[in-house]
Amino acid sequence: MSAPTDSPPVVRTFPKLRRRVIALAVVIGVVVVLRYALRAFVGIDTNLLWFRSVQHESVYTRTFWTETLLFAVFGLLMAATLAFNLVVFHLNRPRDFAPDPAKQRTRYQFSRIERRLRRWLFVIIVGYFGVTMGSRAASNWQTWLAWRNATPVGQIDPQFHRDASYYLFVYPLHRLVLTLLFRIVATSLIVVLVTAYAYGGVRLRGTGPRMTRAVRSQLSLLLGLYLVLKAGAYWLNRYSLVTSNRGVVTGPAYTDVHAVIPSRLTLIVIALICAAVLLANVVLSRPKLLYFGIGVMAFGALVVGVVWPAVVQQFREKPSASQVELPYIAHNITATRQAYGLNGDTTTTEYDGTNLLHGTALASQVARDAQIRLLDPNQLSPTFNFEQQVQSYYGFKSTLDIDHYLINGNQQDLALAVRELTLSGLPSSRQSWTNTHLVYTHGYGLVSAPTDELPDGTPTFIGGGLPPTDNELGITQPRIYYGQMSPSYSIVGAPAGSKAREFDQPSATGSGQQVNYTHTGGGGVPLGSVFNRLLYAYKLHSASILFSSEVNKDSQLLTVRNPRARVAAVAPWLTLDGDVYPTVVNGRILWVVDGYTTSNNYPDSQQINLRSATTNTLTSSGATVTQPSSSINYMRNSVKATVDAYSGRVTLYSWDQSPTPDPILSTWEKAFPGLVQPQSTIPTALLPHLRYPQDLFNVQRSLLTRYHVSNPSEFYAGDNFWTVPNDPTVAASSKLNSLGNPVTASAPSLASAYMSLSPNGYTAAQYTLSSPLVTLNSRNLAAFVSVDSEPGPGYGRFTLLDVPIGQSLKSPLQIQTDIESDVQITNALSLARQGNSKVVIGNLLTIPVGGQMLWIEPIFTQAKGGNSFPILRHVIAIYGNGQPAFSSTLPAALNKALGVTVPPPTP
Repeated sequence: MSAPTDSPPVVRTFPKLRRRVIALAVVIGVVVVLRYALRAFVGIDTNLLWFRSVQHESVYTRTFWTETLLFAVFGLLMAATLAFNLVVFHLNRPRDFAPDPAKQRTRYQFSRIERRLRRWLFVIIVGYFGVTMGSRAASNWQTWLAWRNATPVGQIDPQFHRDASYYLFVYPLHRLVLTLLFRIVATSLIVVLVTAYAYGGVRLRGTGPRMTRAVRSQLSLLLGLYLVLKAGAYWLNRYSLVTSNRGVVTGPAYTDVHAVIPSRLTLIVIALICAAVLLANVVLSRPKLLYFGIGVMAFGALVVGVVWPAVVQQFREKPSASQVELPYIAHNITATRQAYGLNGDTTTTEYDGTNLLHGTALASQVARDAQIRLLDPNQLSPTFNFEQQVQSYYGFKSTLDIDHYLINGNQQDLALAVRELTLSGLPSSRQSWTNTHLVYTHGYGLVSAPTDELPDGTPTFIGGGLPPTDNELGITQPRIYYGQMSPSYSIVGAPAGSKAREFDQPSATGSGQQVNYTHTGGGGVPLGSVFNRLLYAYKLHSASILFSSEVNKDSQLLTVRNPRARVAAVAPWLTLDGDVYPTVVNGRILWVVDGYTTSNNYPDSQQINLRSATTNTLTSSGATVTQPSSSINYMRNSVKATVDAYSGRVTLYSWDQSPTPDPILSTWEKAFPGLVQPQSTIPTALLPHLRYPQDLFNVQRSLLTRYHVSNPSEFYAGDNFWTVPNDPTVAASSKLNSLGNPVTASAPSLASAYMSLSPNGYTAAQYTLSSPLVTLNSRNLAAFVSVDSEPGPGYGRFTLLDVPIGQSLKSPLQIQTDIESDVQITNALSLARQGNSKVVIGNLLTIPVGGQMLWIEPIFTQAKGGNSFPILRHVIAIYGNGQPAFSSTLPAALNKALGVTVPPPTP
């Protein structure tokens, strides 16, 4: 292309300024690259140091090299594909394809600049897209490792007759590779089009041809490759129908089997024919063939891929869904129960309220088999803080944890709370870097209280005070260096001087010297070398780490201190329970974290939203971690993890209670050998304190509202479906129990409860996790579900008390309405709210006893303003459909509700 005679003066003016601008741009580019390179180097090195500190270096190295492999393969593939297309275009770039005369001046300027920057532009474009693609591929390292270590499941899907392992491990990798190849071809296509337009090889206006022959051939090649990949996608996408949600349930529906699968097979043929036409056009380079290949594919995708299935669904499936969907519903019921562990040992009992205990037998049953939880773990944390905080820089988490221990020879349900360090409680004058990172480094002690005893309205503390007044739980190492409220990082170890530096606990007399301590538990990153200190000074944005004289060769950096975060770092392939709880094992405080293996690809199993199924009163208040809003259709509690509160040591134990081994756990055990310890190695002292996890139970109870129905016809009708009740006490508390206002259901789901009770109302008590279920209109009780939560022969066994249709056992909503409408109760609560007090509604407990339900609700009062805490003032008890019994103590309320005198509990 010949240059116009009137060359634009801007091109020939200010050459020094242009060189300076280019030099400045180069400097900025180098600085940006160096910054990212430095950040990557520091990230890699500090991660390696941290994994060494937790003795799981192999986890990081395996992950790192897998990411590097995927980054290199797909990054280079993207870079090579783009480079090839740009070189081909450059060799065949238009030289005599006249641009629009009106744009000749702009084109001339572009050509002058382009010649100077061509190589830089080439490197930037190829490098940017190569790095982006490599990063995207590297982030899917779990998909690659799962494929490499796939374990057979032994379950064959009824549609394609493949082992479920194909869908869990192999199919995701096939989809990933295909998606990345699509992106490579699509990116190349876009870059070629943009480059061709910039060079004049493609024109949108003006007279003459719209694109050059060379551009047309190159586009035909890329589009042909795209359609070849599309044919592969149509073949592969057939397998996605095992998790289709087109029908009543997850899995292939009638339309999927009789229309979608045939349509995709047809589209494979159409795509391959169109791809052949486009690839032939690379040589022929005819515009009509290019448009023909694109048009026929688009038309076929619309008619065959969209219209045909829609017609079949509208005119065949919908009118006859109650018949044609039944085989697929049956497949779904079987697969769902298998995938969520609902096909195990479940005892279902009809609970119609007629087989009743009376008199002394009823009173004895209540006294013997129910440790009624008056201490509401959702409301009594302020009481623990007020009574046991000791200093403002200590604190307890907002919800207490429930466990059971042998106290005085009897199994006792206890509420537990760890006294953790909260730096926000330090006065601002003491919040120096030295204090917040070198002196105040840890919390101290674990406080507990029986859940069924609140003498004088407050808990009876075990292990309270500083130093503790008793040690019934046998704690020998009470220091909490790793906890849910720990500082982001602390530097511990031998100080520069001879005296211990770390604040341990205040003086027992209040006037003496504070007690200091030096951490000796290991588990931290060594800061003895200047290089390590420099790395963390950069990472944590603190020059004090490098220059402080208090940091020496014996210092260790404690970081990633939240137990849940530590387990997530060591085993990122696990989904973790939202509630981390403490326990005492051989004198040490251990945090227990329940780990789940989950998937969204189990064939025919029902997909649910994990966040929706696990959201309840606890997650809404922030007491437990909210699960991600992700879809799953497989879930097992296959790992129990512990984190030592003193040393930070992370240990993972296999915990597979299913009759068949968990294939996902087996796969990751092969990927990371030695990471998960055998179940047989669980310490004997830890075993009794492992429990059935709350999030798994909440998912299962949500599914049981429908999957207690086994007949496909009844399932389709849905007449006997249930629902999880909302928490009526939240609505009651929010409106302060105003007279004349009915209790509404606009509240989060009722939290499941850990409590020792009889699962069927007649047998001996078990440590259970339980929840009521209600009819779809929330008016009546539909069922009561509990699971044996104590490790042993019955662990994980469900008991389902099924209330027959037509029986009018009251739901939690009706019970709360009865409480709100009782004149004695409302008058007493209105009186309690006068002055400077407020009423706190405790948890509404459901306890099966002797053929009916016993409902218990504690009522607390709390002074308004700061430094106040709830005190138990009243207890409400309701037995069956009786009237609320209102008293100041639990025995008195029970005596009124049952009409008998309940004896004291017996061992």
